[in-house]
Amino acid sequence: MTAPNTRRVDVTFATFFRLLTVVALAWIWLRLWPWFLLFVVAAFLAVALDPVVSWLDARRIRRPFGSFLVVLLLAGMFGALIYFGSTSLKDEAGMLGTRMQEAQQQLESRVPPFVKGLLPSGDSGESPISRYAMTLGRALLSGLVSVSIGLIITVYLLLDGRRTFKWFVAFAPRARRPKIHRSADAAREAIFGYVRGNVATSVITTIFTYIVLLLLKVPGAMLLALLAGILNFIPVVGMILSIVPAFLLALTVSVTTALAVAGIYLAYNAVENYYIQPRVYGHAMRLSSLAVLAAFAVGAELAGVVGALIALPIAAMYPPLEKIWLRERLDADAVADHERIEQTDEH
Repeated sequence: MTAPNTRRVDVTFATFFRLLTVVALAWIWLRLWPWFLLFVVAAFLAVALDPVVSWLDARRIRRPFGSFLVVLLLAGMFGALIYFGSTSLKDEAGMLGTRMQEAQQQLESRVPPFVKGLLPSGDSGESPISRYAMTLGRALLSGLVSVSIGLIITVYLLLDGRRTFKWFVAFAPRARRPKIHRSADAAREAIFGYVRGNVATSVITTIFTYIVLLLLKVPGAMLLALLAGILNFIPVVGMILSIVPAFLLALTVSVTTALAVAGIYLAYNAVENYYIQPRVYGHAMRLSSLAVLAAFAVGAELAGVVGALIALPIAAMYPPLEKIWLRERLDADAVADHERIEQTDEH
């Protein structure tokens, strides 16, 4: 009787150590991933604010002071927006809560008894509105902490970002450094164009939705308009997401008002996508609708809302990077054809 064939696998200490190192690095990366995203957003913001700081530096306002001044003004504008928004909402809070309770009671009165038996009894003594307010408060507090840390990182990047970039570029072969600098210039142009265009479209959205909701006498018009402007930063679905709260609050006025709000929001979303954005962004974001959808899907899947925000400028960097790095490797006509297609409007 022959002995069964056996295989012996020897794992050396070096192999085990490498495996342990890979696991440790993966764990560290997962732990640092939120901070990495915050750093990327701060870098994007620093790139967008750098022309303003450089403009102040050219007018004898030194870069350290100019960096703090610009970020302080940005934080002040953000704080003023929250303050005036909350002040105006105080007058509407009571009416808004009453309207929402009335709408909830009307909805409950139309629910069949057997369906009510399947729903939670809600004997906790805490209303859904109170629970929502607490959840919203926690989210706002967490958001304020993240914004504060992001602004601090932005200041440091404005102060020392260029020198740090040159320090890292020094690791690259000298022959490749010109291409790296050209790539950085292209990335800076794409990011600045994206941030500038996104801020402009969000301001337009806020003003437009506030006027519409005010004319239709929808409660909480200021809050809904600010929400629409903030959500407008999210590509593709931002404006559509803002329809839901506007539609629900418009229902407290009438069904006709709610349908009008939904229709106006959808119409504005189409006008913004096909008329306003191409003119505001200009050549900085010459992306097809398919490229926008693909970039949004990948960014949202990898990093949620933050990934969706930074996906478009990253995608917009590809055309100039293709010209810089791939021109010699691609077919002679490929880059030229891509440039021609980019300049062609979609039909």
